[in-house]
Amino acid sequence: MQAEKGTRVAGYLIDLIPAIFLSLFGFIPILGFMIAGLLLAPYWLLRDITGASLGKRLLGVRVTFKDGTPASLGARVIRNLPLAVGPCLMIIPLLGYVIGPPTTGLIILAEAVLLLAQGERIGDRLAGTTVSKKESAALSAVA
Repeated sequence: MQAEKGTRVAGYLIDLIPAIFLSLFGFIPILGFMIAGLLLAPYWLLRDITGASLGKRLLGVRVTFKDGTPASLGARVIRNLPLAVGPCLMIIPLLGYVIGPPTTGLIILAEAVLLLAQGERIGDRLAGTTVSKKESAALSAVA
């Protein structure tokens, strides 16, 4: 069963907490912005590597294919590519200061609009995934 939009948004907001702490490296003069990009890119790219990010795990949802089967490792990485693009751009010396933040903002805006309007992110479309409620052990035993 697909997770509700509100649950997905809440999970994303929980996932923002570690990202905010990692982004604090951006305040270090000269190299800090690049360090923040080096830390944030893998964070966003690999946040669902175990099947659920911190926010998803806390809210009892996980990444699955649209048919309900667990998403493959590759699909879980591909679905997060759009979120990792901005931090990857931040790694570029000097130019990253100019193109990283606006690109990140535009991608997050597009992801949010699609999620709220259609119930799936750009990343979900790329990977053929969705976020589903975890089945409880009792429901699995009955089925």
